[in-house]
Amino acid sequence: TRVITHKIGRLIQSGVAVKNIAAITFTNKAAAEMRERAKQLVGKPAGEVLICTFHALGVRMLRQDGEAVGLKPTFSILDSDDILGILKDVGATTDAKLARGWQWQISNWKNAGLNAAQAEAQASSNDEKMLARIMAKYEEQLAAFQAVDFDDLIGLPLKMLQKEEQLVQKWQAQLAHVLVDEYQDTNATQYELLKLLVG
Repeated sequence: TRVITHKIGRLIQSGVAVKNIAAITFTNKAAAEMRERAKQLVGKPAGEVLICTFHALGVRMLRQDGEAVGLKPTFSILDSDDILGILKDVGATTDAKLARGWQWQISNWKNAGLNAAQAEAQASSNDEKMLARIMAKYEEQLAAFQAVDFDDLIGLPLKMLQKEEQLVQKWQAQLAHVLVDEYQDTNATQYELLKLLVG
């Protein structure tokens, strides 16, 4: 965090526009701490640097350009209980423990960059095949509700950039300097998103 904070300071001092600097963290607490340290180091300009979590960056990208993946700027972000309710509906169960297990596995698939069709193609058991079909219904419900879950906040911006070259150029220009705290902790989807953001 100290290294990144000082890097932000050096970039600003060397004339880089604050709107072209982004620092990405894994938690809101880490982002708040980094923002505070940057302000102490370089003052008011640091307040304009984009310092946020991967998920907050994903929200920003989807609010601006989510129409590329079928989202209106007013999309909703579902919490864990909302997701559980949808999974119980589409999976035709009242068993909360079973639905939580589905939620966990769907999250794992999404973090590995898989959609429902890809998850079904690589399923190693009948249970996994059935869950991949439930995931497909779940994805349909989210699209119908104009809603996303937490994992979509990374997966959909990635899909958006993979689909639209002009958006890659836009975001690379906007975020000319991307600094990532605890980079070694990125998952597959976050890593692919970063590669597109930095070129």
